[in-house]
Amino acid sequence: MNKLLVRFVTLAVALLVIAGCATRLSRKMNRLELGMTGPQVKKILGDDFIVKAAKTTANGSTLQLWEYTDKKTEATFQLYFKDGQLAQWGSRGQLEFPELTLPNK
Repeated sequence: MNKLLVRFVTLAVALLVIAGCATRLSRKMNRLELGMTGPQVKKILGDDFIVKAAKTTANGSTLQLWEYTDKKTEATFQLYFKDGQLAQWGSRGQLEFPELTLPNK
């Protein structure tokens, strides 16, 4: 009986630790989809972001880089928009502002 109780408690603690690793913002990031518009992204993630960069390319495309910071972990997530559509997102990476190509729908 003691071994069963120890296993149960260990499993419960492990599940709590795993659940605690995913922050509210990172869980919301999982709801994003390629091609979403800025207003659609704001509806999921909120308005607490910084526009870190924006430019128009030689062929007339507009690029924007939004940055959200998780208040709990201070992790930073970057979102790249091309022509008003979400084209890439994830943790802050090495690229400052890549040229992006959206998939054809």
